[in-house]
Amino acid sequence: MVGFFLYSIIIANENKILNIDIENLSYQECILKEGIIDYIIDDYLYALTEKNIFAIDTAKLQIIDRTPLPQRFNYITNTRDEIVMISASEIIILNKKNLAFRNGIGIEPGDYQPMVSPAKLDKKDLLYIISRYDRRGIIKIIDLKKPRTIKTKNFTGIKSFYYFPQEKNFIILTSSGIHYLDTDLKIKKSIKFDFPGEDFFSYRDYYIITNSQAICKIDKNGKIIDFQPVLLNGPIKNSNFVFYNQDFIVLIEPFTMRIKNLFRNEKQIYKMYDVDYEQDICLGRNDEIFIMDTDKGLLNKLLKKEYAISPLVIKESISGDSLFYIQFGAFSEMNRATIFCDSVKNLGLPVFIDSTLQGFYRIKLGGFSEKELAQELMERSGISSWLMYNKKIDYIMDTIFNFQGQNYELKNGIIKKE
Repeated sequence: MVGFFLYSIIIANENKILNIDIENLSYQECILKEGIIDYIIDDYLYALTEKNIFAIDTAKLQIIDRTPLPQRFNYITNTRDEIVMISASEIIILNKKNLAFRNGIGIEPGDYQPMVSPAKLDKKDLLYIISRYDRRGIIKIIDLKKPRTIKTKNFTGIKSFYYFPQEKNFIILTSSGIHYLDTDLKIKKSIKFDFPGEDFFSYRDYYIITNSQAICKIDKNGKIIDFQPVLLNGPIKNSNFVFYNQDFIVLIEPFTMRIKNLFRNEKQIYKMYDVDYEQDICLGRNDEIFIMDTDKGLLNKLLKKEYAISPLVIKESISGDSLFYIQFGAFSEMNRATIFCDSVKNLGLPVFIDSTLQGFYRIKLGGFSEKELAQELMERSGISSWLMYNKKIDYIMDTIFNFQGQNYELKNGIIKKE
């Protein structure tokens, strides 16, 4: 994913957020302590790591919010007001304003990723997720408000996919060809062809189908317009009309489909981000970053610019009568909730059972007017938990407690350090 701003381009790679100024051939970076699993760009850049989700101001390259996570999530997307994280068996919805837990949805186990941000759909409460395997692909529609799965459809060998907002349809590449799907997952049109396709993209009135040996141009009816072998050994990646692997980079002329340049990958380019059909951002060895002129294949190295490192600033989102709470678990039976609650109390934390939501007994600690203090206790407890943000609970008794050598005071429903 590439974020385009007025004067810069934002990308994330490994554990770095890069702010790239193409005009001045320079970049700045923000380094996280963890590798970035996935990210989206909205009001801020939301970066998903193994243990946290971060909100980062891309203009200042400053972390402005963070929430610890109790488990690994593989993908992240967004609605208008929420952040959606997807694991192998669960979808979690967070409040975008403060990254606090809102809801969870169980799903059939699988490696599901979002097909499009719900914020880009007419029905903004629907989430389309896809899992791709060699022989079987699955697409699901999830209603985030109900919450429930409202449709599932199977396909054979899904290789790649796109969403086209103007046409309001999905286009998927499978082992049997290209299929147009409407938002109900009904096939509106199919294009069959007799050669293997591993990836594809749209170029003007054509589709460009690629595989490990060639690039093929077909029209929207499936007629082959042109074909160009690209005989390179080993795995091949493509960024629009640039093919590359660890040994070579090949540039293809879009109109004639002929090779216009081939050169050795001396800078060990391992990832490319297409800016347009004339430029690519290239990441190479030793943390080098380049801009490639895709007409001539020239690489211009970007200069790293230092910036004043700002301390982490957590944006407080306390408003009205709501506070942060740590939720350690939720049970449908009171006796199980009581047993678990007592086990957490034995660790020195004055947790309580919240039964305000009908049908569930939730084990909570709080409230907190300071989010950083809630984060600290979440991480120090070592217990899987979620950060919640809800109306102040008034029936909690005042107390003073010691946890891992630190004294805390719970007074008037709010926990503070002594």
